[in-house]
Amino acid sequence: MDAVIIIFEIIILLALGCLVLFRKTLFSYASEKGKNLATKEDISEITKKIENVRFDYAGQLERSKTHFNAQLKNHGFRYEREFEILQELTALLVETRDTCLSLRPVMDHFDPNQSEEERKKERLGRFYKARRELYLARETKQPFYPEEIYEAIVSVENSTHRESVRYRYRDPFRDDNRYDYWEDAEQRQEEVVNNADTAIKIIRNRVRQWELVETTL
Repeated sequence: MDAVIIIFEIIILLALGCLVLFRKTLFSYASEKGKNLATKEDISEITKKIENVRFDYAGQLERSKTHFNAQLKNHGFRYEREFEILQELTALLVETRDTCLSLRPVMDHFDPNQSEEERKKERLGRFYKARRELYLARETKQPFYPEEIYEAIVSVENSTHRESVRYRYRDPFRDDNRYDYWEDAEQRQEEVVNNADTAIKIIRNRVRQWELVETTL
């Protein structure tokens, strides 16, 4: 967006420069000839100077337009590429959040024929898979999206990891205080949801920034 503004300023300055040069040429001619009538040679010389100025201005304007079009193309490519990355990160964020929240939901539904150990292994397996995919996308595509989004995703991963550890090593039927177990689960899940919402909101704001640039162009 700043590059576009600079380009327009350059074009305006070029136009002003042409006007100043044209005015200077006329004043120079008037001072030399005074009140005498201009000869054909004088008119031809002035016309030639004006044409030269016009030619130079046209060349500078064309170069500015070429640079401007290149900037447009570059911005369009960057926006499209980053949008794809942010779209992927958002999907992985949601999957990681949801698999984490399903570890120990307050209103739980499960197969009574499945043992507690089997159930934990299955749920943790889904979560580990989702979190690893998010980690890989976050790291491998890190140079292509803002640092703020990277840090927000790390916060989500950290909070989901803490919740998974709690789920893996604590048992509501063996803890001395079952109420503390579910209170802890609620607090951890709230942290996960808040961090995920923050990350998604930052991604949404980034997309809106690109849309604003695209509209301005």
